[in-house]
Amino acid sequence: MPLNKNKVLVVGMDGLRFDRLVALAPPVLSSLMASGAYGTSKLPYGEAAAPRTESPGEVVPKAPEPPAAGRVIRSRTDSGPGWSSIATGAWPDKHGVVDNSFTSHQFTKFPDFLSRAKNARPDLVTAAFLSWAALGEHGAFGPAIDHRMVLDGYALTWTAADRQIADAAERHLAETGPDLAFVYLGDTDEVAHALGPHCPEYAAALHAQDAYLGRLLDAVRARPGESWTVLVTTDHGHVDEGGHGGTSAEERTVFVIANRLDADLGGRPLAEPRLVDVGPTALALLGVPLDPAWELDGTPLFNSW
Repeated sequence: MPLNKNKVLVVGMDGLRFDRLVALAPPVLSSLMASGAYGTSKLPYGEAAAPRTESPGEVVPKAPEPPAAGRVIRSRTDSGPGWSSIATGAWPDKHGVVDNSFTSHQFTKFPDFLSRAKNARPDLVTAAFLSWAALGEHGAFGPAIDHRMVLDGYALTWTAADRQIADAAERHLAETGPDLAFVYLGDTDEVAHALGPHCPEYAAALHAQDAYLGRLLDAVRARPGESWTVLVTTDHGHVDEGGHGGTSAEERTVFVIANRLDADLGGRPLAEPRLVDVGPTALALLGVPLDPAWELDGTPLFNSW
């Protein structure tokens, strides 16, 4: 019998604290962890002296720092740097995004992993669904992606934007089955900014996003002849009162969950998976070789299952 075609779905949930995920035990994410592989790591950046970002779109001035000794990554633990690191496979001192302004981005030199895949293998079909408009407007996920849907969570409300993104992504995955897709959901971050990550509203936002994820997985599971891997990650955490940008463990802790939907890995640990490893992992699973000339910081968490 012919082998199933490998495909990859990456889902990003903004501002999702891993300890809250574990405590709240949303069923879909919990199932992916139980039958897949997962782990946490800490972002190698943050600015203790700067005020915390109160919303994912706010630009807070970067705090002054002493001269660097060796490679010191100067960036806030904000959404712009986090998602740019996930997209490019490089840290902020390379891709240039150190806050939510995106003013010094280097996305021409460090394009997103979907664009890398398309450039390396034009036969691959790519798609991205984003409820934070900045990720599309500034090119963190660029125009080379075959199908790109960008909504403005501030204008629509994040609850509405995430729902529309999930609906569209579910239809596209079911009908088209792209080889590589990225879906961004942002309401967890917005709620945490307003009320902190310990409130009932944060739990509700997480469970809503978990249900969206379940629908996406149902869509790809129903497609014959395809072997799907799903990677779920976040860009940063939050302090208990809400907000981020600093150096605390709560702000810097991030996670990666990996699951091949037609296999059971039994919840095996991933050793400190980093945001910059997500893109290289997706590329490796699709058979796209990593070129040393790309100067990526990330490496595949695994090359195959």
